[in-house]
Amino acid sequence: MPTLDDALGAIEESRDLDGLYAAFGALSSQLGFASFSYIDIRELRAGDGLPFYQTSVRADFARTYEDEGFILHDPVFARAAATNTPFLWTDLPDFAATARGTKPRRVLEAAYDHGYTQGYVLPVHALDAAGRPASSLISMYWTQQPEELAAGTPRWLRLAALAYHERALALRGVRDGLTPPPPLTGRERDCLLWACRGKTIAETAIILNISDRTAKFHVENAMQKPGVHTKPHAIAMAVHLGLIAP
Repeated sequence: MPTLDDALGAIEESRDLDGLYAAFGALSSQLGFASFSYIDIRELRAGDGLPFYQTSVRADFARTYEDEGFILHDPVFARAAATNTPFLWTDLPDFAATARGTKPRRVLEAAYDHGYTQGYVLPVHALDAAGRPASSLISMYWTQQPEELAAGTPRWLRLAALAYHERALALRGVRDGLTPPPPLTGRERDCLLWACRGKTIAETAIILNISDRTAKFHVENAMQKPGVHTKPHAIAMAVHLGLIAP
């Protein structure tokens, strides 16, 4: 049985996306999964084609999934976008027996038809190389008895999934020539910190002994650098990156 150190070591040592895919595929196999998919759920918009993905599922299942347009009806994407908690396919109401005949239910039935008895989904959220929020999921495909899945899945797998996501984002950033946003200055961090704590521009100016105009300037810069358009978004990114603590 692999350990978390084994998994993280293989992921961190990957020098390209193919190597990363191979490393996680080996981990998936060692844990008893038949295959896995990594899918960028930011790009799942009708009419925009397929998002970035890596998958080791059976070729016939992949063809069925694409030919049937299941990507527009698969409920795992909405669930993964709204949670950090791993879940099973059968945790979703859209996959319940009462949903027979619906398009989401058909996604699960197609998986069954191709030998997949259960799936384990790991939502992963981070920032890409340009500092933008990036959400993906890793779906692990099981072909053994469904009840054996939960008992054999290590708790650290979600950490390995997040490491995979962060490494994939970094490697895609290098491939696409993306660069991280300019760092925030100390004063910009200070202004965001007090905004995070509920202070207005005027109150922040008093606390920092600067003018209202200067406080507003620093907040606007802190929004402009990562390319966001609202103060709450800038605050959220700064907290996520560890630049400020609420």
